[in-house]
Amino acid sequence: MEQYGLYQVTIPLPFRLNHVHGYLAREENGWTVIDPGLNREETRTAWAEVFAVHGIIPERDIHRIIVTHYHPDHFGFAGSMQQWTGADVYMSEIAQQIGLSAWTEERFACNRTFFAQAGMPIELQQELARNDNAFYHLVRPLPQQMKPLVDGNTYRIGNLDYEAIHTPGHAEGHICFYNQTEQVLIAGDHILKKITPNISYHGYGDSNPLATYLHSLEQINRRSISIALPGHGPIFTDVKERIEEIARHHEERLAFMLERMSGTMCAYDVSCALFDRELSVHEHRFAIGETIAHLRYLEETGAITVYDEQGVNMYQKVT
Repeated sequence: MEQYGLYQVTIPLPFRLNHVHGYLAREENGWTVIDPGLNREETRTAWAEVFAVHGIIPERDIHRIIVTHYHPDHFGFAGSMQQWTGADVYMSEIAQQIGLSAWTEERFACNRTFFAQAGMPIELQQELARNDNAFYHLVRPLPQQMKPLVDGNTYRIGNLDYEAIHTPGHAEGHICFYNQTEQVLIAGDHILKKITPNISYHGYGDSNPLATYLHSLEQINRRSISIALPGHGPIFTDVKERIEEIARHHEERLAFMLERMSGTMCAYDVSCALFDRELSVHEHRFAIGETIAHLRYLEETGAITVYDEQGVNMYQKVT
């Protein structure tokens, strides 16, 4: 990886998924930070240690901050990194829009409505509302100087030129970077080796994110990739095989969901049938989002129907 002018920076996270990988790219005119992490003191410490190893003075040497997508474990420290370095933050335009609006009181109010429509117990709704509030400071300060990453444009990162590829599904506006000569993919969270990227619907944006994600996988699978640099887990080389594994996982998950559905069920009931282990509050958010993303995919195919029952969305198999 260092032959490409890239260095992986592993940043701790306070979740079951206990880390995120950022990257540092050495260039002629300075350094680029990719995916700075969650806004915590532990994140600042991790970057400070890496900067010291490379003799980097942040306010002098960091000239660009790239964020592959707006999820807080990648985006949350972007504003603080910008204050520290003075560098512009680069994200796709849709990721900028969502990143700047997702952790606001207005969005939190919409989240509460969304959880109620999913049929969640009131106690869990209240815990998730508190969890929303806890994230408020994990993404602030928000970045001010922002520039767009544009699908199809070429960006010099480290020693190589990369094509920016819009790969939505895991997150709207997600960008991967691909170098054709060395067949390198800076993957963000689009493809991971050890876990399947979470595909969720949370009441706004893309109405069928699983269909979108599977299309994005196909788009990447058409390219020859020798090495993938992911946002979590190990760097890996068997990219085509991993893409096929992920696609099969979702096929099996959809079939399993249909098998577990009985009568009419709200999304929370379906989620409990799918995730039969104890979940943290944070994990309940992922579980309900993933469940509804798969339900919406099945609804689109005509396999299930949905109707409103006193403010709760109810799902039923088509027989």
